[in-house]
Amino acid sequence: MMTISVAVLGLASFYGPAYAERAANHPDCGVVAVFPGETSDEQRTALGRPTDESFTAEHDCRLYHDVDELLDAERVDAVVVATRTRRRADDACVSLRAGVPVLTAKPAADSPQGADEIAVAAAAADLPAVTTSPARFDDAVATLGQRVHRGAIGDVVSVRAAIRHDRVPEAGIEANAEHAPREAGSSYAMGFYTADALVWLADDAPERLSGELSNVNTSHSTHPDLGAATVHFADGSVGEMSMTYATDCRDPLGNWEIEVVGTDGILRTTHQGYDGIHWHAGKADDRRAEVFGRVQSPILDRQFDAFICAARSDSRPDAVPPAPDTVADALALCSAWEDAANSGVVDL
Repeated sequence: MMTISVAVLGLASFYGPAYAERAANHPDCGVVAVFPGETSDEQRTALGRPTDESFTAEHDCRLYHDVDELLDAERVDAVVVATRTRRRADDACVSLRAGVPVLTAKPAADSPQGADEIAVAAAAADLPAVTTSPARFDDAVATLGQRVHRGAIGDVVSVRAAIRHDRVPEAGIEANAEHAPREAGSSYAMGFYTADALVWLADDAPERLSGELSNVNTSHSTHPDLGAATVHFADGSVGEMSMTYATDCRDPLGNWEIEVVGTDGILRTTHQGYDGIHWHAGKADDRRAEVFGRVQSPILDRQFDAFICAARSDSRPDAVPPAPDTVADALALCSAWEDAANSGVVDL
């Protein structure tokens, strides 16, 4: 089978080295080139990320300091885009215009406009533009989504999505690809988990959002570490998003929690080892609780494999969910969350 040549753009994000490792371990892939991004070896060492020398030695690949030069010089079949969020959309679009599918770290951009640009570039090139969406590759969450969309709990009444994660480390924060002072920050990097869940699982379009964001325990960061938002949808249903990024005590088996209430039942995934629970509605004697998805899923392995499969088969832009347009919709909720924290209710 043909070997897929992968280029990695950006080593200061967790996702650049993480996907490079998966490419190296994939039977049909190999890393051929890297653009480390606008960070020094010293800065990346503080972040616990590889230096130029250590990465190129480990993957036996070539080093470039310009993305255009890399794309011109190399035969590349797939690009991982994990550069700083301020330039991530531009790097994804340049790659797509060069005829190469992209897998972006999350968030795909530092604004919904950037995500829109990726969607337009992917449509014009007719190539996959995949955004890292870990929850969608978890067994329990995927099963929950399937049951919602096949009507197993009737019409959706409410969706609640929560993300809980250890605080952003202070070491190297000035070079952190997602959380440095001028980058997108937690409202996008963490908020995307919850916003993607609401856009995916609600039955109708969002109409307005109210929310709060604060920084209560991460003085070294300029971004929020705690937040909550309520989203009202056109059909009257309600969504809730919450982000806890303020303490170092997340569940070792999980970061997210999703609950969907329907007219005919309730579905919930929890942090206790990725359990999923389906409460079946009905007469009192007929009601039952069904547990599903009890094992931890290799989410990033699945995410990368899905991208490589799409790249190999010359698939359409939306081959791997969420589709580029859906990513833009989710980032629009993240942007509205920031606006609402400053000015109150935001119409969408």
